[in-house]
Amino acid sequence: MPPNSIAITIDDNYLQHACVMLRSLEANTPVKVTIYCIFNKLSVKSRSLLSGIFTGSKIEIVFIEFDNQVLPQLPIKQNDHVSSAAFFRIWLPEILKDIKQVLFLDTDIVITGDISNLFNLPLNNYAIAAIEDLGMGPEKKTALGIKSDASYFNSGVMVMNLEHFRNHQLTKKVAEFISEYPQLCEFCDQDAFNAVINGEFYHLPLKYNVQTCFYSLTGNPDVTEALNHPLIVHYTGGGNCKPWYYHNTHPHKNFIIST
Repeated sequence: MPPNSIAITIDDNYLQHACVMLRSLEANTPVKVTIYCIFNKLSVKSRSLLSGIFTGSKIEIVFIEFDNQVLPQLPIKQNDHVSSAAFFRIWLPEILKDIKQVLFLDTDIVITGDISNLFNLPLNNYAIAAIEDLGMGPEKKTALGIKSDASYFNSGVMVMNLEHFRNHQLTKKVAEFISEYPQLCEFCDQDAFNAVINGEFYHLPLKYNVQTCFYSLTGNPDVTEALNHPLIVHYTGGGNCKPWYYHNTHPHKNFIIST
């Protein structure tokens, strides 16, 4: 099994943002990393560009084209910032058949420190290690069939126990939830993951996925610590929430990556 495995999912629309994320990874991670780039509608030119940027570096890019035929009818709204690529992560256990565990990263993030502790994390009987989405209220959880006092996680940073997924047919269950309850998938694959996992995930420290909603929370010492010392800044939300939009007001919109 290749050590230090990361999976990302992209298309041509998110190539630039993926490059920024991977450069921030390269600048802050002291170990060699294999990046499994699961793609659809990523041109040969884009693939060549991405490979060229990291030639000779500690980052190895492995391209795997996704078969869109396995996708159910997806709950994607017109003009949404989300594309079908956001759902590819559900099939990572089937795509990466020879890998037991992988770190999944969204491309709308910047890595600001060493995250190598996430590689080969001992998950035991947990399917996923993730960070709680503190912006989700009890109504959302109840609608998904989750206990109102259970935790709901953000799917943008996940350590996935692929072996556990395969053994318990979790990919099939997540895909079936999307097909049966598209109206409940407001946050796409994330809602389906949470409905199936039902709060039973390994809680990672908040610093590994500092989401936009954290900046509006006060009085929580764990949030304050994460905001002061983030390892992954995640620009969650749609539209102007992304730092590449001029009107974005995120406190870390202009992070500079030192190499």
